[in-house]
Amino acid sequence: MKNLSQAGLVFLLIVAVGAGVWLNRTAWRHRRLMWQLQAAVVAGGVGFVAGRLTAGKDSDD
Repeated sequence: MKNLSQAGLVFLLIVAVGAGVWLNRTAWRHRRLMWQLQAAVVAGGVGFVAGRLTAGKDSDD
């Protein structure tokens, strides 16, 4: 399960970076939506990591 957690975190980081690159190429009128998307992805990744760190030793590791 630990490898799956690490793979999920790497995937979320890649998506966040990809959204940032896409944001850089997008027209100005769409940038606000892209920032919201990127913020949601990053916040999801932070929540995932925080949840894994605060999970008790009885989690399905």
